[in-house]
Amino acid sequence: MKRLMSSCLAIAAIGLIAPRPAVAAALIINDALPSDSVTFTLNDFEGGFILDGTTVQSGLNNQVTVTVAEVNAAGAPITHTFSGSWITTITPASGTIAFAEGAACCSDILTFAYTAGGLGGNLTGTFVSDIDPGLLPLPVGATVVSEATAFVFNNGNITASAISDPAEVPEPATLVLLGTALLGLGFLRRRRETM
Repeated sequence: MKRLMSSCLAIAAIGLIAPRPAVAAALIINDALPSDSVTFTLNDFEGGFILDGTTVQSGLNNQVTVTVAEVNAAGAPITHTFSGSWITTITPASGTIAFAEGAACCSDILTFAYTAGGLGGNLTGTFVSDIDPGLLPLPVGATVVSEATAFVFNNGNITASAISDPAEVPEPATLVLLGTALLGLGFLRRRRETM
């Protein structure tokens, strides 16, 4: 009986000191999709993550991806508001990030603020995306980030990033079609000149 009890205690002690994966909240905002939508991927917000007034994720090991529209029915940009809380000790921080589109600004604007309280960490913010072919005005004091570059705003047990859509680039098939048309026009012009 003593041997069985010693074995159980040894196994329990090993279980307590064995390495475990870190548990941390995660937020990824992705506007680099080919569609006119933005995805929010969320996980491990013990106090919940609220997007546009609706709780969309809560608890551990419960990853959720939510897709939202970039524009409303009238074609105007939508400002998506979000907040989340998780267990941590954090350093308060805030920022306004403007994503450039080519040489112009701005295709997307992210604002965020970290505060302490409740479970430990709170994140609040907004994300607004441009409509094609328009651009959003550059907010005063914003940090400008180049297009299609992920902006990382991690803080105390949270992994957070946002990526903007790149400037529109013609598809290769469109470029081939345009090149073929130009060659055809050149051939017709040359043919007319030799007649």
